[in-house]
Amino acid sequence: MAHPGLVLSQEMKMQQVLAPHLFQSLEILQMPLLDLQQMIKQELSENPTLEATEQQADAQIEIEQGTKDVERDEFDNEIEKLAALGEEWGDNFYENRQVSGGSDAEEKYQYMMDSLSESSSLHDELLEQLTHSSLNEYERKIAGIVLGNIDDDGYLQLDVEDLLALPNFPAETLDKILATIHDFDPPGVGARDLRECLMLQLKRAGREDTQEYQLVAEHLDLLGRHKYDEIARAMGLTGERVKELAAAVAKLDPKPGRNFSEAQIEYVTPEIIVEKKDGEYVITQNKKPYPNLFISRKYLQMLKDPGTSKEVKTYIREKITKSKQFIQSIDQRMSTIYRIAVEIVRIQRDFFDHGVSKLRPLNMKTVAELLEVHETTISRATTGKYMQTPRGLLSMKYFFKPGIMTTSGESISNESVKSALGEIIRDEDKKKPYSDAKLVKLLEEDGMKIARRTVAKYRDQLRILPSHLRKIH
Repeated sequence: MAHPGLVLSQEMKMQQVLAPHLFQSLEILQMPLLDLQQMIKQELSENPTLEATEQQADAQIEIEQGTKDVERDEFDNEIEKLAALGEEWGDNFYENRQVSGGSDAEEKYQYMMDSLSESSSLHDELLEQLTHSSLNEYERKIAGIVLGNIDDDGYLQLDVEDLLALPNFPAETLDKILATIHDFDPPGVGARDLRECLMLQLKRAGREDTQEYQLVAEHLDLLGRHKYDEIARAMGLTGERVKELAAAVAKLDPKPGRNFSEAQIEYVTPEIIVEKKDGEYVITQNKKPYPNLFISRKYLQMLKDPGTSKEVKTYIREKITKSKQFIQSIDQRMSTIYRIAVEIVRIQRDFFDHGVSKLRPLNMKTVAELLEVHETTISRATTGKYMQTPRGLLSMKYFFKPGIMTTSGESISNESVKSALGEIIRDEDKKKPYSDAKLVKLLEEDGMKIARRTVAKYRDQLRILPSHLRKIH
């Protein structure tokens, strides 16, 4: 008889396991080039059936012809199934990882996305924390948009008024989302300006009711200009005490995201080269960093040799299958990056012709639909990838920018607005510089209607001082 306090239960669990070669294919797609080169070196050292020669100008990464392609056909089928899953379940990307009551396909897709270990970045870390937050599915999707607009320094570059302007968008939802993000690490992340960033750090440290907090909240502008005497009079403190408080504030981190951005790739090699020839932009892949991979003829001959033992042939077949899948994954990576680059150049033609003022708003969903892949494929394929263009060496992520609607009904990117703002300030009378309120009016005259605090935020991003500090006497 069972003990009265002991309850016996039986539970059956099903675990989805992503095939190793599919995992590898997704991992290779999202890898920065330097990491991939290290992986290729490791694979060459561990797999005797895989060989390489230095890549020639127009050489292709290829699979040795004349070998049996059953495994390759199976691999292609699995990739197609995986793509179908991505299309079907893509909207669940920001859902809680503990999927319950869903179909097998949903669980497999979620497992696939959760299994990948991307190179650490601020955005990756924030998304990881989002999956463990208490937000519901609807709130997480909005939070995903917000996180996508946090820059490398950790500041929010999204005008929240744009979200609040959406029909029936509840302000309390945004407040809840921002409060959740402000609890993420590093402390201060998601702030809209320096004042909020420092206040968030002090609040996290339990110093919300301190004189340091009051100094930041009420007198940061004076502190930035070292007006200690004015601060002392306003706060009823001695000048020495104000300096002590200033020293404490100086220990806070004005750029909480920089530890992540500093850890990014030190050496950048473009995977795509864009050149203008005879009035048209020509897109080519930079194949030089890739070795020319192929299956060893020596081991192919051993498979045909009647004298080779059965055990050795089994070993060779396993290694050849792995080599073919590895080559296939790299080939697929190159193809995906190239196809995305072609669409970027086509969509952003005006940028390449005229500069940043003509950069069009673009989201990853648009490109994903054009290429008939999932949005997360675009994200992974552009992370850590670079293009050498007539406009300089640019991250592929650079071309994906939010936008605003002009008074004429045209949609322009935020980078275009910043460019216009910079030009206005550059041409101003330095003895009578424009205030932020005046800049709002001048931009509106050019058809760009944005809030004053947005102008201040863009001005800060351009590292342009406020009007009273720009004034030349």
